Amino acid sequence: MKKTGTYLLSLIVAVLLVFLMIGSTALLLVDINLTSSKLKSLAAKNKLGAKVCTEISKYYTDKYNTTGIPAEVYTDALDEAYIRSFVDEYIDSAFDALSNNTAMSAVSQPNADLEKSIEDFFNDFADKNNYMKDESFELKLQNTKESAYSTIGSFCDVYKFSAMNSKGLLQKASRVYSRRGAATAALLGFTTLMILLLVLINRKKKIAAMYWLGISAVVAGLIGTAPSLYFIASRYFDSFSIKQPAVFTAFTSAMYKYTEAFMAVNISLVVVGIALTVIYGFIGEKKKYPDTKPTQIE
Repeated sequence: MKKTGTYLLSLIVAVLLVFLMIGSTALLLVDINLTSSKLKSLAAKNKLGAKVCTEISKYYTDKYNTTGIPAEVYTDALDEAYIRSFVDEYIDSAFDALSNNTAMSAVSQPNADLEKSIEDFFNDFADKNNYMKDESFELKLQNTKESAYSTIGSFCDVYKFSAMNSKGLLQKASRVYSRRGAATAALLGFTTLMILLLVLINRKKKIAAMYWLGISAVVAGLIGTAPSLYFIASRYFDSFSIKQPAVFTAFTSAMYKYTEAFMAVNISLVVVGIALTVIYGFIGEKKKYPDTKPTQIE
């Protein structure tokens, strides 16, 4: 009866450990990988700055027939370094909001060359067409500058944090994100407690705790690996219908990176779990069939 009780208790704790291991690894990966520095590094690796430059150039080329302003007025004043700094500014502003549980602050990257280029175009146009540089002229000039910053900024916001912020999604997410460290620590602590409980339940045969821990690790690892492998092998995230190339690349590359990281950790869990069960089998067999020396007959 005691053995049956020990078995059932061990089984219950092992099942709890499976879910705790999955949750712990997921939260730990979020805590480590979902940061502004990681997203900025990913944006640089995927050359999102160059993609955004191409999109801006196409946008202003298409708009020429409507505005009468050549695309070069804008694009000649923009380079990849400036665009990258604008992309990074959006990421930093979003993570400041997430970490501090506040609304996302306005993002602005002044560009003296861009403003001068717009001013030169307006002044040349006014001089050639005898257009009076009155209040209406100055207002149109100022509105064009502000519109340029707004348009360029919308392309640089590759993770669409501004849209999330305007819909209140960023503030809702910040309630969870700002507490991620405490949640991760609590889950890891509870996992450790369950492992100790497993040892306590099997105190008369402590090696059995290694078996149950190994089984939990294998099952948790397989549960985490299976969907991750499916998402990566089927290129699941490529089916996202996002029209902007930079935004599509930003989202899909992040999803694949985090999925790959989650799968790698879960494969490690499977390997560790198998190792523990093999060690248990080896040591358990030795204890079951101890080496004995033949009795000498005098």
